[in-house]
Amino acid sequence: MKVKSKKLAKLERDRFSILTYDLSTCIICGMPKQDLNEIYPGRNRQNSMKYGLVIPMCRKCHTEYTNNRDMQLKWMKLGQKKFEEVYELDFLEIFKRNYL
Repeated sequence: MKVKSKKLAKLERDRFSILTYDLSTCIICGMPKQDLNEIYPGRNRQNSMKYGLVIPMCRKCHTEYTNNRDMQLKWMKLGQKKFEEVYELDFLEIFKRNYL
């Protein structure tokens, strides 16, 4: 198993969300959260954590989210809109892709 860097461990520990204030319940169904999911995976996972593009999910909704590309794109679009409202930064420059 790969050892996490101190920087990555701190990002994961200090995750927050600009999409919701309540990180204790699933954003989709309202059940208690079991996971914090970064909206943008892969190379943009750390950027998602850094800019608060994280959503709380129960395990059932997280599994559905992972297997449903339309649901992922919906949240990616919402995340981009919220990012552009909150931050005065260029989304395309940071995330290298436009979802709108």
